[in-house]
Amino acid sequence: MTTSHGAAPAPGPGDEDLQSTDAARVEAVRDARLASDAERELVCEVLNGAFGEGRLTAAELDDRTSRALAARTHGDLDDVLVGLAGPGAAMPWATRPERGILPRLMFWVVGILTSPFVFVGSMFLLFGSDGGDRIFGIVLMALFLPGLIALYRWAHPQH
Repeated sequence: MTTSHGAAPAPGPGDEDLQSTDAARVEAVRDARLASDAERELVCEVLNGAFGEGRLTAAELDDRTSRALAARTHGDLDDVLVGLAGPGAAMPWATRPERGILPRLMFWVVGILTSPFVFVGSMFLLFGSDGGDRIFGIVLMALFLPGLIALYRWAHPQH
């Protein structure tokens, strides 16, 4: 909502409650996300490092390692690491690699420029009248589609 001058209104007395509720909801969703084997192994490496630094006893290492290997969610893994991460330190799974706007823009520009070739290649492959048309379609698809897929994966990292 904006005022008549186009500026956003000043925060009201209940806005802090809405922000804290949204933050709690986001944290609950993140904590409920299932952990991968690689993330469990990463937590075990953190635990071994903490043991090597003398921040955990052998019994604590054994207990926490067992809990880490049995963890199902990121919330479970966060519980295993309680007291080991510095204040404000992000957990390994809390950050998602972000490439920024330039790689995504580059993907869309290249995608728009190469999509006609991929389309024509697929049409020749599917509806070509003879073997030469189909081979031409395969060549066009082989030239343009793998690069487009690789560029997409680079511009939109998963984790």
